Amino acid sequence: MQLKVIGSSSKGNAYVLDGQQESLVIEAGIKLKEVKRAIGFDNLPKVVGCIISHSHNDHAGYATEYAAAGIKVLALQATLEAKSITRNCVAIEEGKGYKIGGFMVYPFGVMHDVPCIGYVVYHEECGKLVFFTDTYACQHSFTGVNHYLIEANYSDERLAENIAAGRLPPMLRDRLLTSHMEIGNTIAFLRRNPLNAVRNIILVHLSDGNSDEAQFIDRTVAATGKRVYAASAGMVIDINRSPL
Repeated sequence: MQLKVIGSSSKGNAYVLDGQQESLVIEAGIKLKEVKRAIGFDNLPKVVGCIISHSHNDHAGYATEYAAAGIKVLALQATLEAKSITRNCVAIEEGKGYKIGGFMVYPFGVMHDVPCIGYVVYHEECGKLVFFTDTYACQHSFTGVNHYLIEANYSDERLAENIAAGRLPPMLRDRLLTSHMEIGNTIAFLRRNPLNAVRNIILVHLSDGNSDEAQFIDRTVAATGKRVYAASAGMVIDINRSPL
């Protein structure tokens, strides 16, 4: 199985877990044609569903298009209502498990400024993957994780520099503190959780102006000793369950 990054920024987010016989889309913040381009235009029938974290347009702006194309959309009821999706959808709840083809998904709550969830995703080809974004912290613990797809949106230092230089308004810091993951919090979360089974850590949703991709990767490698990527459009990562 491969992880294909369609987009990972405030302009739009979407990822595909692309397996041999079936695929799962994570987030619907990018036009469907870009998903088709990534997996092959003839392979859309492989897509068994799309799971969405929350209603903001950079994560769910094209959810209606996905549902209309026959892709089952799984999201919180609040997200479905915000996007006026009433057909080809499943309103999911935290703490319950859902089967989509060969994928099992388990939503868990995270902390954003609208209702938002992360997911534990399991498939026999990739093992266990944990995804969360647009949250200032994750209070959950996980074991046996093979791949992390998690937010590292900004660094306090870079944000402070931009505010001091007048490039950003001071009020932005207050919003980020209660809506997005700072790199130090991302690393602290990883350190709290057992990493013995982890093959890949993919940092997502890096801010264009308030992050430093190379530094974020270096800091995460130093803290975890694992293979670390910063997601960018067009990236393809092997997430097979095979041993290191």
